Amino acid sequence: MSDTVENDSRLSKREVEEELLKLSEADWARAEVYAGFLSRSLAGCDGNDLLQMAMEKFLNMRRRWPRGLEPLKALFGAMRSISSNELKKQTKGPIDTFAVVSTTDEPPPEEGQLQAYASATTQETPEDVLVGRQLVWQIEADLADDDEAGLLFMVWIDRTRGAEAAAVLGWNKKRFDAARKRLLRRLAPHDKQG
Repeated sequence: MSDTVENDSRLSKREVEEELLKLSEADWARAEVYAGFLSRSLAGCDGNDLLQMAMEKFLNMRRRWPRGLEPLKALFGAMRSISSNELKKQTKGPIDTFAVVSTTDEPPPEEGQLQAYASATTQETPEDVLVGRQLVWQIEADLADDDEAGLLFMVWIDRTRGAEAAAVLGWNKKRFDAARKRLLRRLAPHDKQG
């Protein structure tokens, strides 16, 4: 009995294919923007890879596509989950994928030998970067129950505002303004933190 209920609540492989084929060029462009944003912290994985992984999981039935869920929301949810899992693997794995290594064949300097002087090109410290990332993750978690505000937040992070942001998201002015107001209300407590 529960298998029947489970199968009725999710799309079949054929239905998933049909939903993906229904996506317009603009929808695919938005999906690529979302994928690019969600892959920004991943080493060795770009937006196209992330989008491909999400579609592969849906088509192989390893990820559930709930009945009635819009295709962009389904793809976004899958890509967010995959991105999160990949980032956890990379940060907790045995290899530091974010380590900077030399790409030259020069041997390391001998002890006592003078090295070239390096100066910082930014006033931002590693602690500032970490605090900023943690704040973004906290805000993304707080917006998990409001997909539209979450999508708008991601577009804002990419420094896209106003009519251009509405165009990227494919929203009319009324929908954009409603999401913007909800997002600003949700961001207000974080603004007071720092």
